[in-house]
Amino acid sequence: MTDDKQSFQRRTVLVKRNLQLKYAAVVFAAVFFTAIIVGADIYYNMVRFIQEVDPGRMDDLTDVMRMGSVKLIIFLGIMGLVTLFVSHRWAGPIYRFERSAQVVSTGDLSHRVSLRTGDDLMELQDEMNAMIASLQRLVQKDRTLVDRLSGRLEESIKQLPDTASGEDIDRLRKDLNSLREEIHHITRAFTV
Repeated sequence: MTDDKQSFQRRTVLVKRNLQLKYAAVVFAAVFFTAIIVGADIYYNMVRFIQEVDPGRMDDLTDVMRMGSVKLIIFLGIMGLVTLFVSHRWAGPIYRFERSAQVVSTGDLSHRVSLRTGDDLMELQDEMNAMIASLQRLVQKDRTLVDRLSGRLEESIKQLPDTASGEDIDRLRKDLNSLREEIHHITRAFTV
């Protein structure tokens, strides 16, 4: 694209706090419930097996399960942190898209979305920039047409006879001037 690609590092991990926390909660809950279900199944099957083979070894199983529970808690903590950092790779670009949409909504069609190198959603960036460029071309085409029509109206106003009598000529001159001004403001809210 251009040389203005962003390669900066975001200083805040929670760029879009609500989005990232919801994402982290969903992933964490999925991993947590999967771990509980799998752990309960393993525990149940091991208890049944040990009771059939050697009931005296139940204390060993309890020690193993206690250690497994500690490891599970550590794993879930690490998983929660990893999930927050992974969500950051999505939330950052979404935040940039929101900010860019706000700028474009003010009428600035010269603005382009610029994500960091390596960010996710680069294809969406390209599509949004193509959409903005297309809108910019359409507005520029309309503006050119408006300028041409405004010029023609101005020439028509100049061709009206100054010495003509009557209120009709004055009213027509005012109407044409008003029309020229309205046409001139059609696409002026956009920056192209």
